Amino acid sequence: MAKKNIVKIEANELSKEAKVSMKTRIVSGIIGICVAFPLIFLGDYFIIALLAFALIVGVIEILKSAKKKYSIWLYIVSCGFAFVITFWPIIRSLFDSIVYTAGITDSGVKIADWRIFHAFQTFNAESPLAGLSIPITAIIVGALLLFLFVVLDPGFEVRDACFTFTMILLISLGVQSVVYLRLIPVSEYHVLYEAPYFNLFDNLQSCLLFIYAIIGTFVTDIGAYFIGVFFGKHKMNPRISPKKTWEGFIGGNVISFAVSFLFAFLFAINGMPIGPNLTAENWYIILIISLIMPLLSVLGDFIFSSIKRHNGIKDFGNILPGHGGVLDRIDSLITTCLVVALIVSLVVYWG
Repeated sequence: MAKKNIVKIEANELSKEAKVSMKTRIVSGIIGICVAFPLIFLGDYFIIALLAFALIVGVIEILKSAKKKYSIWLYIVSCGFAFVITFWPIIRSLFDSIVYTAGITDSGVKIADWRIFHAFQTFNAESPLAGLSIPITAIIVGALLLFLFVVLDPGFEVRDACFTFTMILLISLGVQSVVYLRLIPVSEYHVLYEAPYFNLFDNLQSCLLFIYAIIGTFVTDIGAYFIGVFFGKHKMNPRISPKKTWEGFIGGNVISFAVSFLFAFLFAINGMPIGPNLTAENWYIILIISLIMPLLSVLGDFIFSSIKRHNGIKDFGNILPGHGGVLDRIDSLITTCLVVALIVSLVVYWG
């Protein structure tokens, strides 16, 4: 009688270094969640402060990754450039609020009556993608200033200016997309129900859309890491990311899709959709987003890994033990939120 071929899946034996690294990553990750999640949950000024901090640190990390000594003014200009691009929708709406309020003070309305929520209403756009915007003036001024440094600073070359400009745009728009995903449910809710602004809604349903994007991103990373560590044998792209395996890639994608889709769909069928028009009737939109988020997460990881390999660094920073810098943690989130925000913008417009 012929013996049947049985495929055995054997777990990899972990080295002492791998075990220590895993423990450090887990502890650091838990601490990071404990710090970030309350701010995400509260929204408003809290999420803006968290994202502003991540943005500034990220820009500093990308400049330091070149391993060159730049002028402090380059850091200041780059951070200011990134800040304006990221928070331009809110800055623009704040100015509109000030102008509007100042224009009606003669009728007895106090200038101090407007709140930052008025700025969040900018995401209720009547045209596709209008919730995500770039200030053209800031782009022109930022580009000219960066190339001015090329003229004035011998250590800052043309390729440095092009790299810095491109990365600031990518990081800034990624963080702006995070702002959009966190605030669009609040804005839509108050416009739909003509409700006064209060923090109760902001603390509940409004954070689900962003949490959904976080799940789609970080569950991919977590699933790929653990499956890759225990079962990974076939390298995916050693040139850019030596530790990533096809086993980890497939496992991370499957787990991320299952968890993110169930998260959004279960809320939707219980009458609590995670975002505008992401209801049970539009389950196929949730399905599509859940399928592409893991792929975008891996793409973001590869993009920033290629930068690290090119610059000969292991991590962008060491602010998060076991994880590296801020960019090492949000690289995947940047690309994921960029595309998810575009999709949600179209859904809001056409829905």
